[in-house]
Amino acid sequence: MTVASLFPPQARARLPLFTLLGLIAATLRAASALLLVPLLGGLFSAEPRTALPWLAALAACVVAGWLLERRMVVSAFDLGLAMMTSMNARLVDHLLSVPLGWFGSEEQTKARRALAGAVPELFASSVNLGTQTLISVALPPAIAFGLLFVAWPLGVAALVAVPLLFGALLAGGRFLRRAEADFAAASGEAAARTDEFARAQLVLRAAGRTGTTGTPLGGAIEAQKATGLRLIWFTIPGTLLFSLAMQATLLAMIAILAFMYAQGSMDAARTVALIVVVLRFLEPLNTLSELFPALESTHAAAQRTLAILDVPALARPQQDAQPQAPAIEFRNVHFHANGNDILDGVSFTVPEGRMTALVGPSGSGKSTILSLIARMHDVTTGEVRVGGHDVRAYEPSTLMDQLSIVFQNVQLFEGGIAENIRLARPGATEAEFVEAAKAACVDEIVDRLGSWDAPVGEGGGNLSGGERQRVSIARALLKNAPILLLDEATSGLDTMNEVAVATALSRFGHHTVLVVAHRLETIARADRVIFVENGRIVEAGEREALIAAGGRFAAYWNHRRDARDWTFKP
Repeated sequence: MTVASLFPPQARARLPLFTLLGLIAATLRAASALLLVPLLGGLFSAEPRTALPWLAALAACVVAGWLLERRMVVSAFDLGLAMMTSMNARLVDHLLSVPLGWFGSEEQTKARRALAGAVPELFASSVNLGTQTLISVALPPAIAFGLLFVAWPLGVAALVAVPLLFGALLAGGRFLRRAEADFAAASGEAAARTDEFARAQLVLRAAGRTGTTGTPLGGAIEAQKATGLRLIWFTIPGTLLFSLAMQATLLAMIAILAFMYAQGSMDAARTVALIVVVLRFLEPLNTLSELFPALESTHAAAQRTLAILDVPALARPQQDAQPQAPAIEFRNVHFHANGNDILDGVSFTVPEGRMTALVGPSGSGKSTILSLIARMHDVTTGEVRVGGHDVRAYEPSTLMDQLSIVFQNVQLFEGGIAENIRLARPGATEAEFVEAAKAACVDEIVDRLGSWDAPVGEGGGNLSGGERQRVSIARALLKNAPILLLDEATSGLDTMNEVAVATALSRFGHHTVLVVAHRLETIARADRVIFVENGRIVEAGEREALIAAGGRFAAYWNHRRDARDWTFKP
């Protein structure tokens, strides 16, 4: 059961009792309907007093049913709350164990929809639909079985009709399911493109695009409209099929009642009562047909949530390794992603206490090397060693304790400057915090904004690109891990700030630095250079030795130097 698997074990253990209560509640409703037959028969007989026991039984069933259903509503709320609390925790814990490389824009949207949309929807469904759906499913068979003891021909017809009616209802649902899945996917795409459209207004307006026509958002809206119309059309055959089945069942059962009355086997009072029972027999099926879209939506939300939980997590070691000297080593590493060979037999060593630059053309695999060190992905084959052990031998927290990372795409959280820096080490002293912030030249930002608690805005929107990088570098410096990974971390800085930050990096106590670099100023400060091209290590060694060798790195160095010195002469 898809929905049952969403509940925590302690709540799942209560589901059989909840189901049993639902069956009893349905039985009491069925008994309340069937008791109308002897009740009306007694009222319209020669001795109306004979109806009193049946009236008492009816009242007892109604009161007991009301109390039981009230208890079920409370239980459904408790189960829903337990499910929501547990599922939020499970999703967060699982997402923390998923490779960081999984979090592309589409995957982020799926995770956000699961946490912010699907889980609350499942909670609301369990509270609002759980009791009603369970009773509506159980009530028609209960009434059909009871009719065997009241008017057996009608009972047989009802028992035959139950699977046919449920079959028609499910068949109609199958018509809808695929269309609803397409509509949900299109709606998700439209939501993602809306967010993208809002964030890209500067680019769009600069390009003169003031509307949605011709943009990804416009295409997503059109696709959503098309799938919405398709969904409407797909409701017609299912609705028609179920409606025909209901009408046919009603006509058949009324015809049986009319025949029984004509034959004299049923008096008028009991015939009227049985007409009410027939309507009560069909009523829950009408209720289910009205609830079906909500039930399908719940099923889809459950599948979206479970799909997140099905994302493979990083394997965890049986015993956590203990890091040794802060060195990095790649041993014949191959890495494939989306059918492409990204790294092909990469082997190199970053020695302890040295600064090594990864150099090469864009798309050569430099950033991928950093991501494998941080275990954002696992290698296809080969081994990445940090601190003397394969990165897969560490618990994630132990591995990350050894790494301070500054990537090119800086992520800041909405809040103050100090809050974003202290995220790396909340327990740092004030002196350590100030030293790291000043080393990264963040104090200049504070002078401009007036306070360490000045808000950076959503995603750091109140800061320039270079200022965001400085906050990110300060965060890495404050963490003060033995290994520092930099992915073009100073590319957004002006020359003076780059020199200041580079000086801070070299003296701040990081034992080992691996930097992806394009700028000559950064490369010039490296002790060693590893030149990467087409996913392979082409050259590695001391910078001056590689330049003197006149190889691929020398050509790259000379080309970058000529480009830096180039000036426009009219």
